Amino acid sequence: MLYFAYGSNMEKTQMQQRCPNHKFFAVARLDHYTLAFTRYSDRWEGGVADLLPERGKVVHGVLYEISLTDLKLLDQYTGYPNCYVRGDVILETASKERLPAITYFAVRQGVVKPSRRYMDQILKGARAYHLPREYINFLKSIQTQD
Repeated sequence: MLYFAYGSNMEKTQMQQRCPNHKFFAVARLDHYTLAFTRYSDRWEGGVADLLPERGKVVHGVLYEISLTDLKLLDQYTGYPNCYVRGDVILETASKERLPAITYFAVRQGVVKPSRRYMDQILKGARAYHLPREYINFLKSIQTQD
């Protein structure tokens, strides 16, 4: 199955630790959603990533091929179903292929600024997978708590 990572799971080392058997599949975009931070994380000491529907916006991220075992591990790391819930999305790859995938949506608490450490993790993944420059600039512009 395909899993769409748009937050800290884009970072290679973190994903390797969480799902040792995953495989990179493609860079992809999710149309008509925006990146938001709607849930507080003790681990990250700030807001964590979420997807909110918004016409005309785009969220870029990474598609991984994962197993059912990986999915169960991701469920544990995300706090499914109390902190995040799974959802189905249709993504577009750089080659314009449209693919179904699963992703996680936060169980929202309100707007919470992310920590600098969390944003650095997201940026590390975005740069490693060469997400579009304008999207990386958008990520860099997000205000943090610190």
